[in-house]
Amino acid sequence: MANCLAQHHYITTQIQLPLNLEVTFKLSDEVITFHNLVKDVDFNQFFIKKNAYDTETRGRKPKSRANILKAILFAFSLGIKSTREIEDLCKHDTRFMFLLDQIDPPSHTTINQVINSLIYNIDDVLIEINQRIINHDQEVNPNIVYIDGTKLEANANKYTFVWKKAILKFKDKLIQKIIRYLPRLNEVLVNHNYLMIDAKDNYSTDELLTILIQLKQIIKQEGISFVYGKGKRKEELQRLFDVFEEYYQKMIEYKHHLEIIGERRNSYSKTDKDATFMRMKDDHMRNGQLKAGYNVQIAVANEYIMAIELYQDRNDFATFIPFLKHYHQLYGFYPRFPVADSGYGCFTNYKFCLENNMELYQKYTMYSKEKEPKYQKNPFNKINFKKDEEGNYICPNNKKLLFVFEKKMKHVLNNEQIKVYRCNECSDCPLKEKCTQSKVGRTIQVSEEYERQKQIVRDNLGSEMGIQLRVNRSIQVEGAFGVMKENMGYRRFTRRTKARAKLEATLVAIGMNISKFHNKLYRNVQ
Repeated sequence: MANCLAQHHYITTQIQLPLNLEVTFKLSDEVITFHNLVKDVDFNQFFIKKNAYDTETRGRKPKSRANILKAILFAFSLGIKSTREIEDLCKHDTRFMFLLDQIDPPSHTTINQVINSLIYNIDDVLIEINQRIINHDQEVNPNIVYIDGTKLEANANKYTFVWKKAILKFKDKLIQKIIRYLPRLNEVLVNHNYLMIDAKDNYSTDELLTILIQLKQIIKQEGISFVYGKGKRKEELQRLFDVFEEYYQKMIEYKHHLEIIGERRNSYSKTDKDATFMRMKDDHMRNGQLKAGYNVQIAVANEYIMAIELYQDRNDFATFIPFLKHYHQLYGFYPRFPVADSGYGCFTNYKFCLENNMELYQKYTMYSKEKEPKYQKNPFNKINFKKDEEGNYICPNNKKLLFVFEKKMKHVLNNEQIKVYRCNECSDCPLKEKCTQSKVGRTIQVSEEYERQKQIVRDNLGSEMGIQLRVNRSIQVEGAFGVMKENMGYRRFTRRTKARAKLEATLVAIGMNISKFHNKLYRNVQ
């Protein structure tokens, strides 16, 4: 009887999985939180059908891209970004088996294809996840967002830079070379009844191509054969043709570089043409070396990243308005309270906020300096000057600074004017050394509208709500970047071009939001 009960085919490594993997997880497990959050989401809506063959049923049964996307989002919430690591988890981790709901796990190539197919719809995925989070977490207020940026290194080599100033300098030298050859060229053209070429500051590629065509026609008329190599003597016309052909190719090259750089950039990388060389905070060589990267802007509401975008601008002033427009495109409204640090406060940004019913809670450059007692007590500072009834400013020696002229503000699209005031009685003033070093007298520049904007900022940030928002800004948005860089180890993009880098950064943001949602939910339960 004992022999009948013996299992002769028993293997020590044999396991048996239950049919319903859900019962093997605790309620506090991340996969259960994620599953409950997205169980009603139709992930197929984020994939665009390329053609009619996407619906074909011939051949092997295709893997569910919706389930693969769920596995990808869950992996990013765990801080796993490598497609090969995700493939390995899909093979051996029961949580990923549960999300995939299929026996055959996807390969890393399939996972990468699913990620790349979201390049134009990744913002829709972010909105869908955030809307689910907002429905579950009532504390999230999308009208109060904290905005900040950081520079992340692009997937580009270090010494692949192309500088705009260098290209313009080489182009000017090329034009000078062309001008030096013009007498010889015009002599040939006139002798064959062609129009002369005038010397000027710039030559287009089309003009150089026309010169080459004319020279080739002349060479053909003269019956000259092109020769190359050692021991071969070139005719004068061939030498002239070879020179202008070289200049034509160089002009095409310089034009191509300038088109890639554009008007708003000064450099780009040959490895990733969308990346701009910027000064990073992480300088391992400690020599101020520039690296190719992107300016990553995020908007955080109650610890969740509501929007993320990449820019090629090195400063934050130029990204504020485009980023708010991006936020409006995502959610259909502007945030009522966009809180930002002094890197965003300027006349143009303040005016845009007021025109779109947004409150001014962005510091300007001198905000912290003006708070210092030493600065406030200095009578020679412009902000401490008094004004008389006529609108003239009064210096510490009770002398008038009279209006001189108006000029246009720099870096402002609208015709906003700055008023210039000057004191004409400074030559014999005993306080001149402390007040000014100018030979013409103390001069100040004032934009009355900008001063009104800054006063609104002072009142807003000095209020009880403003103090609370300032404290939260440094905690939430700086904390989000801390989690991204330190906890997740995300300091460098692995994909090239701006669109693919944006796709990757948005997936990281979605993963951070899912992880934050689970942590807050579990913390509240505890």
